[in-house]
Amino acid sequence: MEPGAAELYDQALLGILQHVGNVQDFLRVLFGFLYRKTDFYRLLRRPSDRMGFPPGAAQALVLQVFQTFDRMARQDDEKRRKELEEKMRKKEEAEATMAEQEPVPAPVLEVEVNSTTDAASGGPVEPQGQQGAVPEVVLGSQEDAEPPGSDMGAAQARREPPTLPK
Repeated sequence: MEPGAAELYDQALLGILQHVGNVQDFLRVLFGFLYRKTDFYRLLRRPSDRMGFPPGAAQALVLQVFQTFDRMARQDDEKRRKELEEKMRKKEEAEATMAEQEPVPAPVLEVEVNSTTDAASGGPVEPQGQQGAVPEVVLGSQEDAEPPGSDMGAAQARREPPTLPK
C-alpha cells in the first residue's frame, strides 16, 4: 500500500468505529466482511482450487500485519519517552541556571555580647570561665544589626526599673 493511501480510508473506517462503539466490535465487522465478501477464510485444499489461502496462511498474514504496526507503536512510544526525558532535562537545566543567577544577599556580620548584671553593684558581671573570651559571631540580617559603636544594648541592660511611690 502506498504511504498516503491509508489516510484515504480513515474517514470511512472512523465512521464504522464510531458507529459500533469499540475496537472489539470494529474487528468483528472487519473480519465479518472478510468472511462474507472475500475468500480470506477459504482454504486451498487441492492444487486445482482457485480461491482461498493455504492452511495457516490467513492467520500468518493477520499476525504479520499486527506485528508490523505493533513495532511502529513501540517505536513511537520510545520516541515520545526520549522526547519527554529531553524536555525534562532541559527544564531542570533551565531551573538550575535560574537558581545560579538569583542574587544572594551579602551576609552581615553581627556580634552578640552575652552579659548579666550583678544585683548588688548594678554593673555587668562576666560568667565564670568567660573572662577574656572572644565574643560569639552570628550572621544575621541588617535589620537586626546595631550600628557600630552603639551603646544601645548596654544602655538597656543597665537601666534599672523605676521605683514606685509608696
